[in-house]
Amino acid sequence: MKSRGFLSRFSRVTTSGKFISEIDGLRFIAIGIVVLFHIGASAIFADPTGTLVGGRWLVYIVREGAHGVELFFMISGFILALPFASHALKEKPQVNLRKYFLRRLTRLEPPYMLAMFLFFLMAVFLKRENWNELFPHLLASLAYVHNLVYKAASPINDVAWSLEVEIQFYLLVPLLAGVFFIKRKWIRRGLIVAVSIVSTVHAWLFIGPADISYLTIVRFIQFFLLGFLLADVYLTDWNSSPSMGFGWDVISFLGWPLLFLVWNELDSSGIAGHASIWWGVISCSYPLIAFFLYLAAFRGPIFNRFFTNPWITTLGGMCYSIYLIHNHIIGVIERATRHLAFTNSYVLNFAIESVIIIPAIVIASSIYFALIEKPCMRSDWPQRAYARVLQFFM
Repeated sequence: MKSRGFLSRFSRVTTSGKFISEIDGLRFIAIGIVVLFHIGASAIFADPTGTLVGGRWLVYIVREGAHGVELFFMISGFILALPFASHALKEKPQVNLRKYFLRRLTRLEPPYMLAMFLFFLMAVFLKRENWNELFPHLLASLAYVHNLVYKAASPINDVAWSLEVEIQFYLLVPLLAGVFFIKRKWIRRGLIVAVSIVSTVHAWLFIGPADISYLTIVRFIQFFLLGFLLADVYLTDWNSSPSMGFGWDVISFLGWPLLFLVWNELDSSGIAGHASIWWGVISCSYPLIAFFLYLAAFRGPIFNRFFTNPWITTLGGMCYSIYLIHNHIIGVIERATRHLAFTNSYVLNFAIESVIIIPAIVIASSIYFALIEKPCMRSDWPQRAYARVLQFFM
């Protein structure tokens, strides 16, 4: 009971009041592999002479954490589709678009803008970077157009590239959600899967790192759409209460290692294999593998206990704060510890850095979440803030 009381201080506040714990469990996986990916990168960069030995297998595993953002995209597709799908498929109240967009604005913008301003000031005053050169990047990032303007991630906070993709999706959701008005289930779902496959093939054949659409929703829309498909299944087949079966635990047990193997094959092919048929096959398969793993998270009784564990869901619920600030924390600690050269083993260095960095990320992110993000989760926080300002001056 004491742990639950402690965790409640860092629990998310939902607009509807309905908490889907499995989703925060999946958020934990996504943010966890992203964090490990960046820690792994710091462990490599901390070895400028290239003398570290061993750990090739660990590099192969950790580097796949870059795909964690795509797992986030699928989660976003599910969460944002739910109210629109509920209206179309369950005759729930229609989504108020004004409130929908206002909610996105008041919920996400304050934590994001504050983080970007803080990192901009750190770059200028602590790292002594050029103010005039960096300021346009700040403006582009705050307007969510940095990917389009510069065709690259923001130098102020490089992880913000995916948040720009998310914003593009938020704007398109009311239009894309029209698919839920198709009454025949097989046509509706077939259309979602077909568009997802076509989008994946299009990204495979026509979108390279130099293309303007490389860091846009055009390259990633299939993940959001499969989130739509998950919402469809959740509402219509499961009626928001899926049944359990140990067969789904088998899918989880085999599927997560398979997903990493597919990611590794995808990344090992690289740009050189961009036009190969094999690259295209695995590129199309892995979003579907991830989709079935998401189904299994809800339906496998053993794995479901992990995904709904309060500690896991609490950390997963803080993923936005963690995502915003984790890479800068890693950078600070990496620079402070680089000269120590713990061992000549990459595996041991990665383990030592993880023991140092992960608690620092959790503590800093918890503080940022509790002070900045969580208050913004209340839909009426602008009115509350305005009332307090009036009260202060009166």
